[in-house]
Amino acid sequence: MFHNLLPRLSRRKLLLFLIPAAAAFIAGCASNNPQDTFDTAGPVAEQQADLFKFIFWIAVVVFIIVEGGIIWITLKYRSRSDSDEMPVQTHGNTKLELTWTFIPTLIIIAIAIPTVIAIWDLAEAPADEPSMTVEAIGHQWWFEFRYPEEEVVTANELRVPVGKNVIVKLESQDVIHSFWVPKLFGKVDMVPNRDNELWFRADEPGVFYGQCAEFCGVAHGLMRFRVIAEPAEDYEAWVAGMQRPPAAPTGAAVDGQRLFGQHCSSCHTIDSYREGAYTSEISLQDGRWQGWLADIENASIVSAPNLTHFGTRLTIGAGIRDLDRQTLVEWIEDPGNLKPETRMEEHALVYKGGKANLTNDEIGAIADFLLSLRPVSADAEPTPTPVVSGDPVEVGQAVFVSNCASCHSTGSDSIVGPGLAGIAGRAPGGNADSYIKESIVEPGAIIADGYQNIMPSSFGSSLSTEQIAGLVAYLKTLN
Repeated sequence: MFHNLLPRLSRRKLLLFLIPAAAAFIAGCASNNPQDTFDTAGPVAEQQADLFKFIFWIAVVVFIIVEGGIIWITLKYRSRSDSDEMPVQTHGNTKLELTWTFIPTLIIIAIAIPTVIAIWDLAEAPADEPSMTVEAIGHQWWFEFRYPEEEVVTANELRVPVGKNVIVKLESQDVIHSFWVPKLFGKVDMVPNRDNELWFRADEPGVFYGQCAEFCGVAHGLMRFRVIAEPAEDYEAWVAGMQRPPAAPTGAAVDGQRLFGQHCSSCHTIDSYREGAYTSEISLQDGRWQGWLADIENASIVSAPNLTHFGTRLTIGAGIRDLDRQTLVEWIEDPGNLKPETRMEEHALVYKGGKANLTNDEIGAIADFLLSLRPVSADAEPTPTPVVSGDPVEVGQAVFVSNCASCHSTGSDSIVGPGLAGIAGRAPGGNADSYIKESIVEPGAIIADGYQNIMPSSFGSSLSTEQIAGLVAYLKTLN
């Protein structure tokens, strides 16, 4: 009975193995895969693919010869009788030993020469060709992109001009990540406290899929990004747009702006178009990170993607879904449902207890506000800071959301500057109005202990008398 059952079990196990293996093999042959490493779109990926193919075919030849030899020897010298007599034992054939030492050496040399040449060729971008520099910083679980020459900061979507070499300086804020866009370049690690670098060039317009290729935590498989290669004039237009303000919100987006300021602005920046905002954003992210490290369990501030002109993005959640209003609403309501273990859900106060503690209308209003974040046209008049007429506290809240929330929280948490809860009680002599107004009009006059004087000296002059009075009134309500 068992003698007949075992062969059948073996055949079934073999079939169960072969079916998924065949499916995986067929899937790997898909020619329209957005991460097809053989469908190259630039010189770096092309040279790497050519090197792979060269080594692959050498390996195929070696495999055929070795496996063919094993099969031939097995058949030729198999036992031809039931005798247990040992065959004649031979060893020490000098010619054979020299042959299987000499041939592998030649194979290794044949592989090593083009490999070393490729490593040297791809180590640095050609010095005689135009290039640009981008800094890519890995976070759990998203990518930050900084353009130091253009002073632009964005997240999860790297825009580059077609035909121009891009030098990418790789960093990591937390754990080891790996930067990979199969159609443009191979994997390079992002290691904390260590600078790595790669370069690439996109020779054709398109949207190229990238992802982290080093296991970095629970949401590693959902840590993706896009490289958007576009003609030079379109890229320049994008850069110029990132340096212009968005149009003033209308309709439900007005309430969304207020709600965003209350619940989201401590972690997300939306105003990196401002002059000097580039260095401020770097300080902000460092401040958020240090604040999180200081109390990981209870921190309500974390490093989070820059959302300046978010409405121009193609994707959401570090490239896991296409951006549209419905998906954005789902993300705001319950980010953990789309991307498990997001720090947004773990630490933001609005998510205490699970889903967002907001009504459907409030969630929709925030979504409308974020989608409205698009640069005004180049010939548009500058958009002033929105002012809510009437109650000075409402005026001040609008000013705070637009101008202050990126650096100051309305609680006790520090970001770049101190938390402003209870600021009225800190006033020397109890004169809160004078103390707060002086801090706005002359930012360098009073510096809180432990903080640097980095608030723009022109901040107060950029606001109207009504706005300053409203900001004072609003800050006095923060208990």
